[in-house]
Amino acid sequence: MSTPESVNFNGETVGTYSVAASCSDMLLDTDCSGMTGATKDIELAGIKLRAAAGQSGKVVFIMSESSFSTDQNALQNGAKSLEKLFKDNGIQIESKKVMFGGGDVYGVHFQLSDNGYRLLKSL
Repeated sequence: MSTPESVNFNGETVGTYSVAASCSDMLLDTDCSGMTGATKDIELAGIKLRAAAGQSGKVVFIMSESSFSTDQNALQNGAKSLEKLFKDNGIQIESKKVMFGGGDVYGVHFQLSDNGYRLLKSL
């Protein structure tokens, strides 16, 4: 199955990663498993997610809580809340991509201007 170069997510066109992308493909070296993806449980605005990071917190990846499926609403609302958290703390989103396969989004990948993962550690 091929992955399109870009898809619409939360009203904007973003690039994609295949669901087969590895932690290293996405530059993730903290709280990331080759089997399940992001492993750090967080809760943001009442939304339960899992997170991973890389490049000293300048790369952040979120997935829905379940390891075996995806929750589109949780990812959409979680991504919006995360973007607001970054903005409120003076961190700019330099790029955003989604992990996409079979018509579904499985995760959202952010490249940031500063360490955004430090904000997620207490959530």
